[in-house]
Amino acid sequence: MLEHGGVLGGGERPGRAEVLAYSVNHQPWMPGLEPPFVLAIVRCVEQEDLRVTTNIVNCPPEDVRIGMRVQVLFEPHVEEEVWIPLFEPAP
Repeated sequence: MLEHGGVLGGGERPGRAEVLAYSVNHQPWMPGLEPPFVLAIVRCVEQEDLRVTTNIVNCPPEDVRIGMRVQVLFEPHVEEEVWIPLFEPAP
């Protein structure tokens, strides 16, 4: 999170995080994002001041909990040449 002109550091991270807040969405907002889905704010374990707004995937929405350990995976969007960070339950 950038705050008051802070600098976002580079480098690799293992991708472990913890769910800080979440909401289960039941509205069909856009094609390809079928409800219900979980929108969450996660805190990266290796850099506690880094928060990411993301989707929790590969998990039933009713199983998501505050404090749940998750790990990153990247969804490719080839036409836009980007990879979207999503999170799934950690083993």
